[in-house]
Amino acid sequence: MALIVQKFGGTSLADPASRELLASKVLKTLEAGDKLILVVSAMGRRGDPYATDTLLDLLDQYPGGADGLSRDLIASCGEAISACLVATLLNSKGLKALPMTASSAGISAAGDFQDANPGNIDTSKLRKALDEGDVPVVTGFQGIDALGRVLTLGRGGSDTSAVAIAGALGADFVDIYKDVPGVAKADPRLIPKAQFMKFLDYDSMFRLARHGARVLHDKSADLARKLGIRIRVRSTFDDGPGTLIGPSDSQAAPADFLGLSSSPNKEGGMKLVAVFASGKGFRGRRIAESFAESWIGKAESLDTGDADACGFLLPQDSYREFALGLFDVLETGFNGS
Repeated sequence: MALIVQKFGGTSLADPASRELLASKVLKTLEAGDKLILVVSAMGRRGDPYATDTLLDLLDQYPGGADGLSRDLIASCGEAISACLVATLLNSKGLKALPMTASSAGISAAGDFQDANPGNIDTSKLRKALDEGDVPVVTGFQGIDALGRVLTLGRGGSDTSAVAIAGALGADFVDIYKDVPGVAKADPRLIPKAQFMKFLDYDSMFRLARHGARVLHDKSADLARKLGIRIRVRSTFDDGPGTLIGPSDSQAAPADFLGLSSSPNKEGGMKLVAVFASGKGFRGRRIAESFAESWIGKAESLDTGDADACGFLLPQDSYREFALGLFDVLETGFNGS
């Protein structure tokens, strides 16, 4: 019997069909005899009624009026709604599910509003629920500070909540359910040929996430490394094994070219960062910078602060073409593919 923490993101909760798939994952896990804790994000994305950005936008109609406490408290409401909805769905199918906030689950946090870190977890509350045959459905993304205030853990913080809970309880796996079947070498919506990886070591996943790969929260990858928690990044929408993230394995050394991360830039363009294995940055930067020479005036070099990464800033109208070309030359340059 394993103890598994399953985390479901906004796309897994966004509509009734997706929530039914979530329920099927839960049922399958319980039928295998495993114990289970769920961690949930807010539903959907900006514009959806209970998404985090939609809730925060409510405060923006009063410029200058919202402090960190107000922003974190309203942001935390999306996860509370998700926990209640998912628990109700599971209960309607004959399961015993218990919605729990950070407070009722005993999850503390410390640090700054909107970017706190998880603290100690009073495991007695979650263990009691498990011992009574309940499936705890816990609000991700948040903890309670010493003054009883809600602090949020930064965007993507539900991943970190799941890892923190798993570490406190000694869980066997954290399964992070997404709308993609694992971690790819680049966003497949940007680079359709990018392959999904079967395994990534902690350090490689952390570096990809830190440089903008949005499939996993960087804090969660770092915390998993510190606690030795194995993560499986899987899809809500299929039954594949996903990508296992765990300790370094001499039988599965990381590729020289780890991947190409992409994230929006504040000025309206895109940031692209090519991430290389330790010690491979000099060769990687040479290949990338040689490719970028023909993009003078379009691609602006970016200081990544990482000797084994190479970054560029691109305007919206050209980043896709640049990314496709850069990915190809790096795959060819390192793998001969």
